[in-house]
Formats: sequence, structure tokens, C-alpha cells
Amino acid sequence: MFYKNDSKRHILTLKETTMPSKINLQILLNHTLIIKGIILIAFTLLNGISFCQSTDSTYIKLKNDTLQNIQKQISTLQEKAQLITTDLKQLEKKSKSYPLWKKGISGTIGFNISRFENWLSKNQSNTNANTISYTLNGFLNFEEKKYYWNNRMNLAQSWIRFEDKDKVEEVEGFQVASDNFNFNSLLAYKFSTTFAASTLLEYRTGLLATSFNNPGSLDYGVGASWKPEENLVFSIHPINYNVVFSDIDLISSLGLKAQANYSTKFNNGIGWSSNFSGFKSYKGKELDNWVWANSVNKSYKHLGIGFDISFKQSKQEAVARKLESSPFQWYYVFGLSYNY
Repeated sequence: MFYKNDSKRHILTLKETTMPSKINLQILLNHTLIIKGIILIAFTLLNGISFCQSTDSTYIKLKNDTLQNIQKQISTLQEKAQLITTDLKQLEKKSKSYPLWKKGISGTIGFNISRFENWLSKNQSNTNANTISYTLNGFLNFEEKKYYWNNRMNLAQSWIRFEDKDKVEEVEGFQVASDNFNFNSLLAYKFSTTFAASTLLEYRTGLLATSFNNPGSLDYGVGASWKPEENLVFSIHPINYNVVFSDIDLISSLGLKAQANYSTKFNNGIGWSSNFSGFKSYKGKELDNWVWANSVNKSYKHLGIGFDISFKQSKQEAVARKLESSPFQWYYVFGLSYNY
């Protein structure tokens, strides 16, 4: 009995000690599977991230290479286009049939008419005011294979009439508001297609009796000219003599003459011409002068709308008008335009 009971107790003890071991093994096995699953998932994720990064870097590299190739192709095409343009210009110059004549004329006409009768809201209740102005711009250019001769003329005049009927001593008739005439002639002998030795003659004055050669100026000199385009000419004349005309004694002097002439027509039918001329005296800055004239017009069948504006500064002219300082001079005319 005792042995038997001991055997049973031993069997029970064995069962009790064996059952927890199986449970622990099962738990350990489950933990191992979970850990393997986590490792497998992590490995898969890492491979996916690495693949994405590799794909992204490959795409970025391919994109950068493509952009660089496109930029190189664009640069190559631009260089070829520039070469073709240069060749076309050279062929155009070689294919010219000399002699060449170019001429043209344009200008602007402006006017204003007003009348007030018993208009009590203004101090001068009965007045008439009339303004008439015009500009005339012309050019005549001649070109041979070895030289060219450019001639240009600008004329601007205007009159104003103001009448106050309540004043007996009011000045009647039109009075001169502006009077300006400019003639420029440039003769150049070509050293190449763009550079040339040149001589210049320029004359400026008013044409009406009160302002003819009072003041006026005449420039003549020699130097060089650069013509990078058909309608653009730069001239520098380090040997130039500026003669000044006036009723009072003014100083003529030797100096440097510079000028630039440009004209073009845009696709929308707007034409623009610009002329700059300046003199730098070797005697002193009080003898310097410059003028810049511009003309813009929009025409249809020779008629349209135009705007002319000019700027000028000349100490000698100020002295001729008995002014202490040299003011900044300018005028403009806006009105109907003509172009032939």
C-alpha cells in the first residue's frame, strides 16, 4: 500500500512537473514565431525602403541628366541660330546693289482752339486762345560700297495767340512760342562693314527773323563712326570746332563732338527715331552743349498720331538770352502725324 501510494504520488508529481514545461515550451515557441515574424516584416520594410530610395535616386539622376542634355541642346541650337543670323547679315551686305538711296519724311501737327465768353468762374471771362505747332523730320542717305553719306533735318515751330477782350492793350495776333532748326550731314569712308573714318557738319539755329543765328551754332570736325546695324550710327569726333553765332560776343572753341542716330519700326506699326548730339569743349564746361530729339508715330496709310519731344542744354544760348544760369530746355508736340 505504501509503495503503491508512493508510486501514485510520484506519478502525480511527475505529471505536475511535466505540464508546466509543455506550457512554457509552447509559449517560447509562440514567442519565437512572433520574433521571426517581426524580423521578417522589418526585413521586408527595410528592403522596400531601400528599393524606393534607390528608385527615387535613379529617377532624380535620370531627370537631372535629361535636363542637362536639353540645356546643352538649347545652347547648341542658340549658337547655330546666331551663326546663321550672322551669315545672313553678311550675305545681305554682300548682295547689296550699289548705289543705295534712302529717303523719308515725317512730322506732327498739333493745334488747340479755345474760346470763353462771359465765363464768370474764371478771372478773365472773355478770352480766345489758339495754339498751332508742327514738326518736320526728313532724311536722305546715300551709300556706296566704300563710303556712305547720311543727311538729316529737324524743324519745330509753334505759335500761340491769346486775347483778353476786356483789356484794350492786349497784344494782338500770334506770337512765336518755339523755333528750332537742325541740319546734320555725316560723310564716312569704310574700313570694314561697321567701322569708318568720318567727317561731320552740323548747323543749329532758329529760322524766324527774331531768332535766326541769335543764337546759332556750326560744328565741323573729323573722327570715326561705327555702324553696327543699318539704322544705327555712332560717331566720335575728337577734332571738332564749334562756331557760335549771336548778336553779342560769344566764344567759339575746339572740342569733342559725339552723336548717335537710330530709327526703327515695330511690328505694330509704331515708328521711332532718336538723335543725340553733344559737344564737349576743351576750353571749359560753360561752352558745352547737347540736344536729344525723339519722334514717335503710329500711322495708317501715311496718316496717324504722333508725338515729338526734345531736350537741350546750352550755356551759350542762356548767355545770348541774358540769363544767369543755363536752364534745362525741352518741348513736345502731340497731334496728327504724317509719314512718307
